Amino acid sequence: MDENSIKVVRVTTTEFELSDGRVYEHPIPLEHEEVPLPEAFQEFYDYWLHIWLAKP
Repeated sequence: MDENSIKVVRVTTTEFELSDGRVYEHPIPLEHEEVPLPEAFQEFYDYWLHIWLAKP
């Protein structure tokens, strides 16, 4: 599974889960009204993953 096929499947106030089963905590917990839908969070995840992978 490459990085382009990884999808965000769940987002809570404290963590998010990826389609490969990995779960990560948010660095700063979100308020209930701040929790985005997985589709919206996917845009943030893809952006930061691209930056992370581009680092030398």
